[in-house]
Amino acid sequence: MSTIKSSDEHLTLNADGSSKDIKFQANGVEKASISSSGAFTSTSINTGTIEADDKVTISYEAGSSDWELESTSGDDFTISRNSQQRLLIDGSTGNVGIGETSPSSILHLKKSSDDIAGATLILENPATGNGDFGSTIEYRGGTGGSGTTDTVLGKITCYKKDNTNGSIIRFQNQQGDFGGLDTPMTINDDGQVLINTTSAHDGNARINVLAESSGECISCKIGNNGSYAINFRATSGDTVGGITVDSSSTAYLTSSDHRLKENVVDMENATDRVKQLKPKRFNFIADDSVTVDGFLAHEVSDIVPEAISGEKDAMKDEEYEVTPAVKDEDGNIVTEAVMGTRSVPDYQGIDQSKLVPLLVKTIQELEARIAALEA
Repeated sequence: MSTIKSSDEHLTLNADGSSKDIKFQANGVEKASISSSGAFTSTSINTGTIEADDKVTISYEAGSSDWELESTSGDDFTISRNSQQRLLIDGSTGNVGIGETSPSSILHLKKSSDDIAGATLILENPATGNGDFGSTIEYRGGTGGSGTTDTVLGKITCYKKDNTNGSIIRFQNQQGDFGGLDTPMTINDDGQVLINTTSAHDGNARINVLAESSGECISCKIGNNGSYAINFRATSGDTVGGITVDSSSTAYLTSSDHRLKENVVDMENATDRVKQLKPKRFNFIADDSVTVDGFLAHEVSDIVPEAISGEKDAMKDEEYEVTPAVKDEDGNIVTEAVMGTRSVPDYQGIDQSKLVPLLVKTIQELEARIAALEA
């Protein structure tokens, strides 16, 4: 037997008997039901207004964990589970807090557990197979004056490069004229960093920087005079040289401490070695307007080998841009640059400071000879 009983505070519907459901129908069509186990199902629910401090509790079945939707007295809206708040929308600011009860920004994420990763925001692109695909964070704002208010100010894009297992991170921004996005920095799938360029001019360098036509590539400012502006370290991690700066000068240093050296002997026959050197005057092909004094590297290598890098007439493979990247009107790269490999000269170099010890010893030998002749 089913009964309906009312009181001053409650309306009771009772479906007496096992496995009996209470059903709600409209025009003979079932809209909702409550099973004998307490489970509520509905094809359509149209609720009225939930007053302040009212709460809607949703349970999958009797005795299970409850989800609670609540409009608080402060006009905040919260979603909680087992009385533990999971999400809050601040009624006065519109800020959304996930795991945070007092969101201080439009979206404030806070992880309940304490670990290094902290709160993690995941952007996932379900695409698979070949092709360039990834996810983007886009920043928008006004241009000022009469400009639009939804101009794309910048983007951070991480995407998988076609036919590779690596990914590329690209940072883009507007650079003053709002004529489209430029790409001031890219991190390639091998960890190579490109600054102010989207293609490497040196495939072996970890950092490639392209300067503007009248600008500097890198500017270093030290915190204290005499400090290293650049510190060079060996694979062991030990400092082997550097560039230091003081208030009026720059010093280019290489390690020379006596505690780093062994098998130390006096230099001999320096004059004979100096006589084998062949100083020249020449201009570099790249600038025929300047004539300088110097040496040809391979002519020095047998006399002072530590002053020379590389081998005579050596070649190396170099990556180069066959065709440039194609960009859309917003500055987004729609087709990656096509890169190729070619064989180019691997030029020798000289560190002329390594000739100084030889020249000093030669002067000493000549001075000794002069002294002997004058005696």
